[in-house]
Amino acid sequence: MARSSASVAYRRDIDGLRALAVLPVLFFHLDLRPFAGGFVGVDIFFVISGYLIASIIARELGEGRFSLTAFYARRIRRIFPALFATIAVTILIGSQILLPLDYRALGMSAVATVLFSSNLYFARHSGYFGSAAEEAPLLHGWSLAVEEQFYIFFPLLMIGACIAGGRYRLLLGTVALLSFGTALLLVEQAPVKAFYLPFPRAWEFLGGALLATGRVPPLRNRIAAQLCALAGIGLIGWAVLCFSGATLFPGANALFPVLGAMLILHAGQAGSLVSRMLGSAVPVAIGRISYSLYLWHWPIIVFWSYRTDGDWRLREQLLILLLSLFIAWASWRFIEEPFRASRRFTTVRAFAFAGAMVAAGCGAGALLYFSGGLPSRVAPSVVALDAASRSMAYLPARCSGMAPVRRRALCPVGARNGTAPSFLLWGDSHAQAMKPAFDRAGEALGMSGRIASYPACPALLGLDRLDQPPSHDCSAFNAQVLAALRQSPSIHRVFLVSRWGLCANGKRPEGGTPCYLGRDGDDDRSLSRDALLFRAGLDETVRTLTAMGKQVILVAPIPEFRRNVPETLARAELYSEPAQLALARADSLRRQSCAFSAFDQMRRRFAVGIIYPHRLLCRTGHCAMTAHGVPLYSDDDHLSRQGSLLLSGMVYDAMRPVRTVAGKKDGAKS
Repeated sequence: MARSSASVAYRRDIDGLRALAVLPVLFFHLDLRPFAGGFVGVDIFFVISGYLIASIIARELGEGRFSLTAFYARRIRRIFPALFATIAVTILIGSQILLPLDYRALGMSAVATVLFSSNLYFARHSGYFGSAAEEAPLLHGWSLAVEEQFYIFFPLLMIGACIAGGRYRLLLGTVALLSFGTALLLVEQAPVKAFYLPFPRAWEFLGGALLATGRVPPLRNRIAAQLCALAGIGLIGWAVLCFSGATLFPGANALFPVLGAMLILHAGQAGSLVSRMLGSAVPVAIGRISYSLYLWHWPIIVFWSYRTDGDWRLREQLLILLLSLFIAWASWRFIEEPFRASRRFTTVRAFAFAGAMVAAGCGAGALLYFSGGLPSRVAPSVVALDAASRSMAYLPARCSGMAPVRRRALCPVGARNGTAPSFLLWGDSHAQAMKPAFDRAGEALGMSGRIASYPACPALLGLDRLDQPPSHDCSAFNAQVLAALRQSPSIHRVFLVSRWGLCANGKRPEGGTPCYLGRDGDDDRSLSRDALLFRAGLDETVRTLTAMGKQVILVAPIPEFRRNVPETLARAELYSEPAQLALARADSLRRQSCAFSAFDQMRRRFAVGIIYPHRLLCRTGHCAMTAHGVPLYSDDDHLSRQGSLLLSGMVYDAMRPVRTVAGKKDGAKS
């Protein structure tokens, strides 16, 4: 993201291209709808960095004056001052705004950021149950980490190519192809790794490097340059305006911004109208502050959203935009430029400064992490509510997902008395959240069972979640569960628990990526099909289990809130404000009406049992968030341990040998 400084001739259009990279990122983070693909601005930065760094190194190698220490000292001058100022201010402001566990997470991400490994940190902590990405103030440091990792290894690659007789094209091209192939493979099977890890991103830098080392034939005339530049603008514009969070990225789709940036850079060498426009005053001014703008805008957005309800209004978006631009200018004027231009900031002092900043950053981050986010900053009641947001009964890795069901080694639930399992708890993460209720009921009745749970995989035979990566194979998981049931004659009762409302509606009450159901490799992502596929999948599941002689008991949907319940309550108490989180019983029933209708049909056709949690959770006109001051939810839709145990009586009645299912016949309407 930072501008390179060395003996490469300055090009104003490159600063303008930086503006074309940073502004879509800013607009995307501000949730300005036309810029749903603005995240590709990071890929444009990668191409620019590869182009400039390769230009510098190739020239200095050719002149016989390249020095690794001087190269890294320049990187320190350009990157470290503004970055560490951002981290310090973020930690300071976070102490006044963040809840303890979020402040603790900030400490760990700060350590990862100063060590330029935050891409590895977020690759590990951005899974299904990870902290919300939009609430990580240093999340954007992942791209700086990828860039720094490139700076570490790329000079060595260039030196190797120089020793091999200057075969830059062969070596850089080979590594770029391997990197691109890795990206294509990972984006299908492990998209989080494809996004964050350095090697699947290396080809983007190397595309710029191949341009810089003269391995792409120059443009012969201005007409070719004009067409080349216009094509580049078109590719970038298509990606920015047509991509979205649902786009499979990076991989092949990253070719649009990468090739677009390469075409603009290449055309700029011959001169083009696009290059002249990018070289005009406003784009150049924004480009010069683009590094600071990238650094500061994201913590501002995160803290603003964290402190408010997170619903953007145009005036708020404009205010944040102006504030980000002003702080970025101040950072460039008073931090970036003085350090870059200072002659007293010698190579030795640069490395000493870097060491001191890394030590300070690691020390501050470790303090936040090991203290639990300095909980003494807030009232004990806030600490308790914050802790409740992590109180879901998570299963250990050996008990969740595909592995245990493949090994026919499903983990126990209920009584641990050595008897053969008599029931199965089957579903997605909601089945995990309900496990405490089944443990208590099973222990009271002396009945043992097994649990088969795979997050984001509802118990619907033959259906997949198209919003999940292909490796998250729900249909295969459910088929394996069914095969395990066929080999378990002692299991005669099956409880199906899933986030049924999301399956039937597709849209989440809290917003975010919709749920798309599909069958047999179908990639038709249409919310209008979800209700039909949900009914078909539920019918197939219940019919198959009934034909096997299993008694089926459906656990009806848990009421879903718009935001994380314990976090919202904790923030309201921290800021001495009322919690705006009421959920009317009628609104909850309206959202779940499709699921309730399907359940009633299953009861009439197959005589299934049904447990209706809403009858206990929404006994009054509104759905309860707490009981005796303890949150009943661990987020917006998963029950906490306390919430699950509250339903153990219903589970007990449904589990008794004499079949008594909680609820009246007209459960959906009651």
